[in-house]
Amino acid sequence: MKKLIAFDQDDTINITKLPLDDEMAGLLSQLLAKFKVCIISGTNWEVMKKNDIDTLKKLKLQSNFSNYYFMPTTGTQYWHYVGNDITSKSEKVSEDGWIREYAHFLTEEQANKIMSSLEIAAKKLGYWCENPAGEIIENRGSQITFSALGQWATPEDKHDWDPDMTKRREIVALVKLDLEGMDVDVVAGGSTSVDIMLSGVDKAYGMKQLMKQLHLEKEDILFIGDNLKVGGNDYPVKAFGIDTIQVTNCEDTKWILKGIINTF
Repeated sequence: MKKLIAFDQDDTINITKLPLDDEMAGLLSQLLAKFKVCIISGTNWEVMKKNDIDTLKKLKLQSNFSNYYFMPTTGTQYWHYVGNDITSKSEKVSEDGWIREYAHFLTEEQANKIMSSLEIAAKKLGYWCENPAGEIIENRGSQITFSALGQWATPEDKHDWDPDMTKRREIVALVKLDLEGMDVDVVAGGSTSVDIMLSGVDKAYGMKQLMKQLHLEKEDILFIGDNLKVGGNDYPVKAFGIDTIQVTNCEDTKWILKGIINTF
């Protein structure tokens, strides 16, 4: 029997960038009563807290946050809930009862080089948006994210931009060549994004760290994501040997969760 259910974020448990809808929030709350739950995503902590934690609070659901774990920016950070018991860990970053155990940040020099490389590659390929909806390149501290249409483009526009990952793969290939020798990984992220983080610190790394923290084995975990193809940012979890389920959208995930909840 699985002990932990892990999820990608955008297009797996929510529509990209938007908070969980009420139905998904209710399903996750029910899941938390029976399993440990981890969300690991290229999204930063601030957005994850707003979309995945505050949504459950607003619905006044009695959720077991002690079973809820977060790995923002593709596993380069790890947050978990301790409630009021933070006095002994006061040296660590904390917020509303949540504490950050680790974060692997890029240096300013690395970040500047990466951001420059992404812009040059996108412009060379003709994929640079002149009127983006928000930032195109965002420094998330432990990860640099390129969003071709801007961070806040509509889900419909994002899904239409690169449905077969061709554009993202082209950007990844150019940036990898340019950053050769720099100790970073370059991967296709969400529907319009490319994520860059320190080498080896990806979603598989996040799962390994979580296994250590919670004393779990690979067979204890089920991972659900929408980008499990080779080159996708969910693929390292599959390659690591954890059982995975590929979904197309959050409606697929709801169907799976209803089955899990009704079975156990």
